[in-house]
Amino acid sequence: MTIENFRQKVAPNSEITVKNKKFTVREIIKFRLNDGSFYIKCFLNDDFIIAEDSDRNVFIFGREVVTSFRDTPPKTVSYEGKNYKFLFEAHGVAEEIWGEEIYKKGYSETFWDFEAKDGSYLSLGIADESKERLDLLGKVTALEEVEI
Repeated sequence: MTIENFRQKVAPNSEITVKNKKFTVREIIKFRLNDGSFYIKCFLNDDFIIAEDSDRNVFIFGREVVTSFRDTPPKTVSYEGKNYKFLFEAHGVAEEIWGEEIYKKGYSETFWDFEAKDGSYLSLGIADESKERLDLLGKVTALEEVEI
C-alpha cells in the first residue's frame, strides 16, 4: 500500500488491517501544517490511531495514552522505560473531516514527535483551544503492514 493509495481508499466505517489486526475507521482528518503540507490521520475503534508520514513513507500506528507531560517537552524524553529522541515539532489545523466528529473541522493542535531506537513512537500533543492533551504511543509501521 502506498500513501497515495491509502488516501484514495480510506473511508469512514471501512475496515483497515494493521499488522494483521482488523479495525474500523471512525473518522478521517486532513490536517494542514503551518508549512503548507498536510497529512491524514484516522481515528479507529478502541482508541487506536493511524497517521501517514509521507516524508518517511511509513505509517504511525498507536493508541491514545495519558502521560504526565504538561509543558513543551525537552529534546529527549523517557516514557515507560524507553528513551525517545526528538524528531520534530509541528502545528496542524483540521482542514477536512469525514465520519464521526471526534475531532472537529477547524480544531488545531501543536505536537512534538519522538522515536526510540526500536521504532517505538511517542507523539505529545496539546489541543490549542481546550489545552487538552492528545498523546499517542505507538510504532513506526511499514506500508506493507497496512491494508484496506
